Amino acid sequence: MRASGREAAGFVKDRAAGLAVAGSLGFAAELAAKRLTNGAISPLLYATAFGIVIGNVLRINDPELKSLSSTAVGMKFAKQRLLRAGIILYGAKITFAKILGIGLPGLLTDLYVVASTLTFGFALGRALGLSEALVTLISTGSAICGCSAVAATQPIINAEAHEVAAAVGVVVLCGTSAMFSYPLMFKLLPALAADPRLMGIYTGSTVHELAGVVAAGNAMGAEVASTAVVTKLLRVFLLEPWIIALYYLGIGQSKARAGSSSAKAGKGVPWFAFGFIGVATVNSVWGIAPALQRAFTTLSACFLGSAMAALGLDTDLVKVKSLGWKPIVLALALWANLLGMGLLVSRALVGGL
Repeated sequence: MRASGREAAGFVKDRAAGLAVAGSLGFAAELAAKRLTNGAISPLLYATAFGIVIGNVLRINDPELKSLSSTAVGMKFAKQRLLRAGIILYGAKITFAKILGIGLPGLLTDLYVVASTLTFGFALGRALGLSEALVTLISTGSAICGCSAVAATQPIINAEAHEVAAAVGVVVLCGTSAMFSYPLMFKLLPALAADPRLMGIYTGSTVHELAGVVAAGNAMGAEVASTAVVTKLLRVFLLEPWIIALYYLGIGQSKARAGSSSAKAGKGVPWFAFGFIGVATVNSVWGIAPALQRAFTTLSACFLGSAMAALGLDTDLVKVKSLGWKPIVLALALWANLLGMGLLVSRALVGGL
C-alpha cells in the first residue's frame, strides 16, 4: 500500500507543473472565448494561440525552452492522455435519435460534404506538395468539425506541432468567415430565406466549427439553429469512423514518418475513438443524466483546451512560416467547395426527398 501510494504521489508530482501551465492556459482560453466572442469562436483556437505566443516569446532568449523543462512530463501527458480523454467525453453531446431526426436529406448531405471535402483535400494538397500530415489535418478540419477534428487527428498521424498550428489557423480563418457570411446569405438569397430547414441542413453540413454553427444558426432563427446543430452533430460523429480509418489504413503519414521508430512507438490502437462511440451509444440507449452530461462536456472542454495549449507551446513560428501560402490555398479551396457544392447538394436533396 505504501509503495503504491508513493508511486501515485510521484506520478502526480512529475506531471503537476506541466498540467498546471496547460490547464491555466486552457482556462484562460475558455474565459476569452466567452467574454471576447460570446462562445462563437472555439476556445481551442484561443488555447492554441496563447500557447504559441508564450512559447515563441520565450524562444527569443531560450530557443530550446529549457526554462520549461520541469513541465515536459505534464505537457506530454496533456497532449496525449488529456487529448484522448477529451475526445471520448465529447461523445456525451451525441445521441443517435438526434442524428436520425434530420432525415435522409441531412444524412446524405453530410455524407457528401465529408467525402467530397476529404477527397478534394487530399488531391489538391498532394498536388500542392504539402506533407501528408498537414493535408490530413486541414482536410479533416474542413470536412468535419474544425479545431476539434484537428486535435483528434493529431495523435493518430503523429503530426508535428507547427503542422497542427498551421492547420488550426487556416481552418479557423475559413470557419470564422463562414460564421458571418451565412446569415448574410440567408437575408440576401430568397431560396434560402424561404426554407429554414434547407438553411439549417446547409449550415450544419458546411460550417467548420460546432460553435460557429450555433452562432450562425441562432442569427437566422430558432428553426434554422435546431436543424443546423443536429446536422452538425452527425458530422461530428463521422469523425470517429474517419479516425479509425486513418489508423487502420495508414492514411496521413509519409512513408518515412510512418516507418520511423518514434512513430511506431507512439501509435497504438485508437481506443479513444471507440470510447467516443461507446459514450455516444450509452447516451443514445440509456441516456446520460443532464448533470453528468454537463460535467462530461465541461471536462471535455478543459482537457481539449489544455492539450491544445500544450501543442501551442511546442509550436515554433519559424517552422509555421516555412510552410508558406499553400496551406491557406488548400483551406480556401475546401471552403469554396463547402459553400458551392454544399449548397447545390443540400438544395437538391431537401427539395427532392
